[in-house]
Amino acid sequence: MSAHPRRRVAFFTIGQSPRSDVVPEMAPLLGERVRIDEFGALDGLDAAALAAMAPRPGEYRYATRLRDGSQIELDAAAAEARLAEVMGHVDAAGYDALVPLCTGTAIAPMRTLVVEPQQVVDHLVAGLAEHCRKVGLVVPLEAQVDAFHMVVPLSCESQVVHASPYEADPGQAERNFARAGRELASCDLIVMHCMGYAERMRAAVAQAAGRPVLLSNRMVARTLAQILE
Repeated sequence: MSAHPRRRVAFFTIGQSPRSDVVPEMAPLLGERVRIDEFGALDGLDAAALAAMAPRPGEYRYATRLRDGSQIELDAAAAEARLAEVMGHVDAAGYDALVPLCTGTAIAPMRTLVVEPQQVVDHLVAGLAEHCRKVGLVVPLEAQVDAFHMVVPLSCESQVVHASPYEADPGQAERNFARAGRELASCDLIVMHCMGYAERMRAAVAQAAGRPVLLSNRMVARTLAQILE
């Protein structure tokens, strides 16, 4: 028997699994002894069921990814209810940790340890903000900019801009991240506030801004790696 039993972690997307854009970014930081299983809130839903989860006028919305790589926008309350249902089904399956791959959803209480990205990211950023004059935040949707809030308030000025990690046109995506970086060039620190952002996107923002840029999924993965050691 191995002296180091294999750890098991369940990742949950509010979209469809597998998240081939996010999990490969995180897996190398967790190590070879960690088994990752993925579950999606939208897995198994037909077109009518997906359409029923569309954002309602004036309500907060999330952007996520379907299995084919395309973007879908969801009503926040509907997405959170569905995510809680899917996580609840897995809660008693013996995982070491449950990890939703979203930095904005409300997470229902579970018996298994939950590593909630929004709590990890927002509290770390709030700590760093104590010594910043201005913090920049990048979110996926223009509609999220004005409604964006963190679970803990920042002690300094903040600026929120948008650039989707799910843009289908690579050229347009590159331009979007460059624009975001330029708009946040006056910030001391920039945070890519969505688990869907990848290293290449972080690098594009950092190059355009000339400022340090933090990637949410990397912050969460490094925390999770220590928990699972």
